[in-house]
Amino acid sequence: MALLKTRAKLAENAPYTNLDLINMVDTWPYPSSPSYNTHLAKYYTFFVDAYAEPFGYIHDNFVSDLPWPTEYWLVDHDAKTITLKVAQGSTDGFGARTKAMRETLWLGHLHVAAENRKAGVIGRRSLYRWCNESFPLLYPPTGEPVLELDGCGVDMLGIINESVFLVAYTYCSPTTPKITSSSTTSLSTLERATSSTSIASLASGAGTSTATTPLSDVDISKLVFNSTVSLTHTANCAITRPDDEASEEKELRVYLSRRAKWKSAWPSLLDCTAAGGLSSSDLSPLEGMIREAHEEVRLPSPFLRSHAKPIGENRLMLTETEIGEEGCQMQLQHCFEVELPEGVVPRPGEGDGEVAGWELVTVPEMKERMRMGEVKPASGLVLMRWMLGRGLLTDEEGKGVGERLGREWVVE
Repeated sequence: MALLKTRAKLAENAPYTNLDLINMVDTWPYPSSPSYNTHLAKYYTFFVDAYAEPFGYIHDNFVSDLPWPTEYWLVDHDAKTITLKVAQGSTDGFGARTKAMRETLWLGHLHVAAENRKAGVIGRRSLYRWCNESFPLLYPPTGEPVLELDGCGVDMLGIINESVFLVAYTYCSPTTPKITSSSTTSLSTLERATSSTSIASLASGAGTSTATTPLSDVDISKLVFNSTVSLTHTANCAITRPDDEASEEKELRVYLSRRAKWKSAWPSLLDCTAAGGLSSSDLSPLEGMIREAHEEVRLPSPFLRSHAKPIGENRLMLTETEIGEEGCQMQLQHCFEVELPEGVVPRPGEGDGEVAGWELVTVPEMKERMRMGEVKPASGLVLMRWMLGRGLLTDEEGKGVGERLGREWVVE
């Protein structure tokens, strides 16, 4: 049964180890598992004409939801395979496949919507909700894009699902207030709550200001980052200046966003600073992250291009869709980090509404929030990747984490 993706449900079984959290997300059995063949029996293998290797797994329930027009599809119920055929005589394979996929998903969307109206229920939202946002279908062995499809079909087809995550951190005084906001906090309230530390040390030689200044209004070339000074991590993740004992100790903190309470999956849980899907319009994972960060927390593109850094990729395989239906997901998480100068505070994006607010937490506090089930599980894996790369996990906390975050996708 799919996990009910709510804050209360996640907290029920806390506390969690890091491997517990990975096991909660990366649930697809390995080929060596005794349950592998039994699990696979519930799926059709998805192929595309002219490509030797399969693209994903389609659960039996989704097979019955789509009409599979015979001009585009070959469905073999005995072999449990579904193959997308390229139109005969087509000189534009990518365009022909995109057209076929779009028409198929649209027919499935209309079919499910009609059934829901008859039953008076919403039903499976993977097809019920047409996203109007295109995503690439990637060939697993090479990453080649072979068509574009609406987002409603990504989880249903069990294909590679790319996403981008940003972890924003800062080095600040241990006395800096913890910037917190609830799902009901307005932008003006959040600004007033953070105004006392909003632009301290933004520019070399500048004094502390009590006004709130958007990062977009600041001369990026004059920003001062505490990590440019000689800093070292201590056991409790505090930061000191070893060459100047009189200097104030600095503390490493992370901006965790609070998911909006209207989100269908994991509402009101803590999350990475910004996150979202990598769409066909994004030229690269970096550009996708920049778009999401601008939409959700209004960090300007020039700043992110200058200062954001990739910290690795997580490769996971799930047994449920984003909204909790039984299905397959091959998740590829592109992970980034960026240091924010002390006092620079993210703000909710205009017209997005997916972020309700933030908490500026120490690393030990973040670990505890993850342990108690207060962080969206998939995003917790990104935070693990970040802490692993910075040496912030103990031997016990990090045991087996790196290997599990980079699993091999096996589609056969």
